[in-house]
Amino acid sequence: MFIIVLIAAGMLTGMIQLAMTQGFGNISTVCSTLLLHQFVVTFGLIGVIGTITNIIKAEDNAKVLGWPGGPFQIKYGFSQLGLGVMGIMCIWFQGGFWLGTLVSMYIYGISGFWSHIAEMKRQGKATVNDVGNLMIDVVHQTMLTVLSIYAGGIWA
Repeated sequence: MFIIVLIAAGMLTGMIQLAMTQGFGNISTVCSTLLLHQFVVTFGLIGVIGTITNIIKAEDNAKVLGWPGGPFQIKYGFSQLGLGVMGIMCIWFQGGFWLGTLVSMYIYGISGFWSHIAEMKRQGKATVNDVGNLMIDVVHQTMLTVLSIYAGGIWA
């Protein structure tokens, strides 16, 4: 559940920026800053980690997961890299680009939700890890949505 660390890193760096710029006075500024850091830090790290684990160290990662490796894993790694690049590009592009990045992250979250449910069905049981990941998927998607609404200018 390394995603918790990535989400927390994005929140922490956003809070540091807000503290340094004294930007806590306006809800739109707070939400915009925290959302930007979710894009850049959290999604950016997903891209880096996905590239390393699913492209560079694909065979090792497949063994650890107990799943067969192969070209689909490499393809997944490149999709994670694309998400990370989109997140980092949010530094320079906002508005509609942020909406596109959110939609990509929603789809990424749905894929995680789907795969954890499929894994629970395959195993015939719900593990703490799978249930935890399902909860994280829902909470993170909700958090991104709330931040995007209060940031303003994204859904218009």
